[in-house]
Amino acid sequence: MSVDVLLVGSGNMGRGYLMAARRLGLRAALVETPARIEAVRAEFADVVVAHEPLDPVVAEHDEAWVGPAIRLAQRTRPRGVLAFSEPHVQAAALVAESHGLPGPGLPAAQASRNKALQRQLYGAAGIPQPDSQVLARLDELARPSFPLVVKPLSGSGSSGVEQVPDPRAWADAVARRSGGGPYLVEEYVTGAEYSWEALVRGGGVIFSNLTAKTTTGPPAFVELLHVPGAGAADRELRDRADRLGDEVVGALRMRDGMVHLEFRIAPDGRAAVMEAAVRTPGDFLMDVVSRAHGIDLYEACVRLTLGHDPELPSGGGEFRHTASLFLAAEQAGEVVPDGTDRLDTVPGVFRSGLRQDPGTVMGPPESSADRMAFALLDLPTEAALHDAVHVARAAFARRHRGPEAA
Repeated sequence: MSVDVLLVGSGNMGRGYLMAARRLGLRAALVETPARIEAVRAEFADVVVAHEPLDPVVAEHDEAWVGPAIRLAQRTRPRGVLAFSEPHVQAAALVAESHGLPGPGLPAAQASRNKALQRQLYGAAGIPQPDSQVLARLDELARPSFPLVVKPLSGSGSSGVEQVPDPRAWADAVARRSGGGPYLVEEYVTGAEYSWEALVRGGGVIFSNLTAKTTTGPPAFVELLHVPGAGAADRELRDRADRLGDEVVGALRMRDGMVHLEFRIAPDGRAAVMEAAVRTPGDFLMDVVSRAHGIDLYEACVRLTLGHDPELPSGGGEFRHTASLFLAAEQAGEVVPDGTDRLDTVPGVFRSGLRQDPGTVMGPPESSADRMAFALLDLPTEAALHDAVHVARAAFARRHRGPEAA
């Protein structure tokens, strides 16, 4: 049996790849957990014609995906391979390398999964970034300079990221996180946060987007709002982001696929790269960036992995103002049943959902997993988008019962 595309991992947000494959008349193979394979096959039996399961107990580990991906590639001889999320990146890159297929390349895949390695590559290329060092244990840092940020070397969704403001908080972090290293400890850079999403072919950027981000701020920096098309009215900002992105693509030796870069611009104007990944960005960014620019990023990635040119926007179409909004608790309280009903009626919301079961008691988020609901918005003007975000936040606040209402 032969297939067109091998998808390593899918997840709920990977559905766009399978929809694109269906439109293009492609056959796909999937590496996933048994439960996820069953769910995907129920909807895409005409697309997913082969699969290889892996034990869900080890699904968070990169190495667990390598063997199943290699075995499935040997059986199906795919013309392209795509990684969905962080644990899938290296397995997909290994398949691409061994079968001579387009992909980000092993150097980029390895760096994507190791923040400390990225720091070394960016430093060698002269790319601006926070001062940092790698520690096996936090107590190895002799003279910490506050504030600073502690990160695991790999991970996603703000998991394990922590800002440490002072010596007392540092002593607490050392006690809590002993034995969990190694860690990346770096300078805390304040300022506006952005992400840069790009399609790369043959090492060159062929499409890019700049997204403005809003987070909870310290200590966990959980992302709450993504607004694509930042810099539309500030060409200098957009050009600066593109130059920075080009430098990162070069430092990673990225070949083909999607790259997602996160950076800050400090109040003094200094740019600082946080991290980059060569896989599908989370938080529905593929969906809202696609709507904003009139491009199907899922289909573009499928075409790239097959060695084809994607269909890119001409630049003359109407730009839509879109956003992915996440709702989180400001204080401890209970998730109220039917908490997304009002979100569905907010102007411009084209998809929404509750991420926590009703009755769950939630407090302020410590990682992306702690966010309670989401809403994806699409509106014709920036003002209308701003108003809709405000209405959605107010609506959800009434659906999260704090202690005074319990």
